[in-house]
Amino acid sequence: MNEQEASQSGEAGESHDVQLWDPERACRRVSPVEAQWSRGFLRCRPEKWFPGFAAQWMPIVHAIGCEATIADIKTLLTQPPYDEYTFVGEIGGEELVISVDDESARILLAEVVPGIDDKAGAVVAEYLLRRMFFSLVSAWSGAELTSVSFRGKAKESSTKVVASVRLACTINTGSVVVWVGLGQKMVENLDGLWRRQVQSSSRVAAGVSSVRLEVAQLGVPPQMLSDYLTKGTVIDLEVRASDTITLRVGNKAWMPGRMVNVGGNFGCEMAPGAVLAPSVAEGTTRLSVELASINLEAAQLAELGQPGAILVSSAPLGARVTLVINQEKVGEARLCVYEGRFAIEVL
Repeated sequence: MNEQEASQSGEAGESHDVQLWDPERACRRVSPVEAQWSRGFLRCRPEKWFPGFAAQWMPIVHAIGCEATIADIKTLLTQPPYDEYTFVGEIGGEELVISVDDESARILLAEVVPGIDDKAGAVVAEYLLRRMFFSLVSAWSGAELTSVSFRGKAKESSTKVVASVRLACTINTGSVVVWVGLGQKMVENLDGLWRRQVQSSSRVAAGVSSVRLEVAQLGVPPQMLSDYLTKGTVIDLEVRASDTITLRVGNKAWMPGRMVNVGGNFGCEMAPGAVLAPSVAEGTTRLSVELASINLEAAQLAELGQPGAILVSSAPLGARVTLVINQEKVGEARLCVYEGRFAIEVL
């Protein structure tokens, strides 16, 4: 930004068009529970620990003349649907729910046993879901499972499920969704397994790193730094006002992210894609506008390298930002919006 642009920014500060930025409206709300599981359970691929599951179904699929494939597997912090075809089992004293909604059950039964009546259909559905329960148990490649039992139909009020795995399947031409509801111990198990796998395959250097949540950067001529840091100065940051930010490790741009609101504190959800790291003009000083900075161990940094993982800071949600040069705080400002772009008012 040259002297003429700086002057224009100052004039903008006298305009009624400069509005204080409202993070409550701009940032997606994320529950602390979602943030807690975002690096492990919600990123994991459960099929990694059930390698023989599909093979166990090949004989029955061939016997009834169906073609069956799993189209998608997703972990969710939601309850499975509790309909007519919802059953519960127990593994190591903890409940596990197997469920299909009524529409999926109708499609499944029509493909497997065309023309079956409701009474016989209920028996077939229970058989298939019972078989699925024991297939999951026998295919599990983690620590040994104990005291396994299938209890029968489930009632939502009597189960202690905290999360689910959603399997979208194709049976011949029909689409069927099967839900597996998990208790706290199984969620923690899958979460820990995935985190350890991510950490073991990471190339992040050991030690503690400073991770910085950057809204924007400016290239400031050294002779103008004092003007930029003068109280009351309004500066157009020349970037669109949005929830997009850049995560920096030290002075290096690391990953793109999105601002989120986690229990009233700033957080960052890691975004997919390449990070945009435009350089400042030669001979200028890079002035960074930041929401927060957090010191993280290498293992934590490795987990955050996954799109969708959420970093939670201790910085309370608000319009106050920090002005930083070479990782050193040089001032504070209020984050504003001017003509759809971010601007700051130096404090």
